[in-house]
Amino acid sequence: MNSSLLAVLGGVVVLVIVLVFVLVLKKKSGQTLPEVQPESEQKSSEEAVESIPQEEVSEHISREAVKEEAEPDAVVQEADTTEQVGVDEAVSESIVAKSEQEISPVVEEPAAEPVPVEEEVALDVEPEKAQAEPIEVEAPEPPATDSEAVAVAVEEEPEEARAEEELVIEPSLEGEGEVTASAAVEAAVAIEEQEAAAAEAVVEPEEELPKTEDLTAQLEAQLEEEPSGKSADTEMMLVRLSMEEYAERLNNLEKKQRAELAEAIAANDEQRRDQLQRELVVMNDRLALIADTYAEEMARYQQVLDALVLLQADDTSPELAEAIEELQTGTTEAAAQYLETLSQKEHATHGQAAFLGGQLAESRVDLNKAMALYRQAVSQEQDNPEFLRAAGLMARSQYRYKEALPWLERYCQLLKADEQVEPTTVALAQREVAYTFVLSGNYQKAGPLYKESMTVLAQQLGQDHPEMALSWQQIGEFQETMGEYDKAVSLYKKALAILEKKRGSEHPALAGILRKLAALCVELELEPEAVPLYEQLVRIQEKALRPTHPQLVISLNALAEAYRLQGRYAEAETCYVKTLAINEELHGKEHPSVAAILQELAKLCTSQKKTDEAQAYQDRASAIFQKTVEAMEKQEGKEEALTLEL
Repeated sequence: MNSSLLAVLGGVVVLVIVLVFVLVLKKKSGQTLPEVQPESEQKSSEEAVESIPQEEVSEHISREAVKEEAEPDAVVQEADTTEQVGVDEAVSESIVAKSEQEISPVVEEPAAEPVPVEEEVALDVEPEKAQAEPIEVEAPEPPATDSEAVAVAVEEEPEEARAEEELVIEPSLEGEGEVTASAAVEAAVAIEEQEAAAAEAVVEPEEELPKTEDLTAQLEAQLEEEPSGKSADTEMMLVRLSMEEYAERLNNLEKKQRAELAEAIAANDEQRRDQLQRELVVMNDRLALIADTYAEEMARYQQVLDALVLLQADDTSPELAEAIEELQTGTTEAAAQYLETLSQKEHATHGQAAFLGGQLAESRVDLNKAMALYRQAVSQEQDNPEFLRAAGLMARSQYRYKEALPWLERYCQLLKADEQVEPTTVALAQREVAYTFVLSGNYQKAGPLYKESMTVLAQQLGQDHPEMALSWQQIGEFQETMGEYDKAVSLYKKALAILEKKRGSEHPALAGILRKLAALCVELELEPEAVPLYEQLVRIQEKALRPTHPQLVISLNALAEAYRLQGRYAEAETCYVKTLAINEELHGKEHPSVAAILQELAKLCTSQKKTDEAQAYQDRASAIFQKTVEAMEKQEGKEEALTLEL
């Protein structure tokens, strides 16, 4: 067998020598070599030469190199010949390398170190009653000790897994690994601080949020400047409306809506009452975050203005000119009328016109009108992500969950299918769908979407980003709905800590989470925790809202009640005195709400043994209630008499 092997090796060596010799002759004669050697020949040559001893191959190549140095007058005339020689030399080097690898002793490489530990967010999700068939779920790791009920499951990845750390959220269930349709729904999501071993993982740098004051200042500065950019035919137009003017307009609108709400209540118009209450919620949210809202509204107005300016190329009507002129001052009525008319015509832009009209209706908090226009826009362009998102969120604000879900799900699908869309945008869209599922009571579908969206948000934005705070707050609301109050408190605190770190303890964005957390603490008889939360909320609202805003009255009342439950009667009395003054200014001194506060003051004075003051408050409250009852009896008597006559 040795002789046969030597014979084969000898034959291969001869073959290589002949090939190299032929190449040298061709090079000297200036012939053009073929650009690429056939694959079959390359493979056969390489396979044959792989078994050649290293010493023979190296010695042969060295001899050929000496021959080439001995003939300096040899010149390669064609460019492609030079390129092919380079290819042949590369092939020769490859042969040497393979020969070295073949004859080198096999050395076992050390085992790869395990990839840094990944974080897991544990989201316990069980299906809703009468929902899906039993689902097999892997039993979770025991939860780590954490004051915020955070469960962290540790798991190692193989070395071939991606280098970038990915936050994995696995279903975690108490008890057995099988989820039945009769089990109660539970969703507890939490994230631990990264372990030291995971610190080397690649994470996108967190984007710093611009301060609201800076953003507002930049926008106002832009509006004050003369427009400098001009195209060949038109001058850039801007909406010029200061934040003070916008805030005054919104406050006036809120007062008007409250007056209409009082009329609807007096007339027992339940449908109108419910609609006005929903609109007032939107207005209060905007007033609480007036600087952020102003920036959003100016961007919305500018979008509409830009679209109207483009239409001037084909439409020179006075209606369009008037709409553009008024919109530059922040007045939207003419623009809204023009867009609504255009949306009803057979026009290439009627879908866009309906959408922009819906934007203006939403700006003036006419939610019914906005809903109708968004619905029309989606019917014209069913795969427009912008239309779908606006329509879905508006339907959700109107509690039309069956209508909202298909739109938001389609919006999410379109974003996923578009490779140019950022992962963060997709994650935020998934969160909107998840929250809509929660509000509609479909908890089983909400869980996986929250896991996926929060994984991406934590990776892309960081665990301390305000968007993560909003996610924790939403899941806390879900936990509270399910009666998991301790878990809800933990998640609300987590959301509050993030917002305080990023925006400061006095930012208006904290108002919503402070209100929810404080109220839940009172419900759980944790008044010592509730009081500082309500105090912080009142401080924020006193700066952000007008002095007579009803939301401030509600917060002062809640703080007074928390003081009273702790036995801090003097401080509770101070709060009630403030609310009394605001209610008297808003409703007059004979309003039932004033009487209700007077009764509370009477109780507090009695607790402090202020007998005379307590009696004075009680007498005044009783007089107001008596007048109210008499007025109601008169009204009922008139209605009864009218019915008898008819």
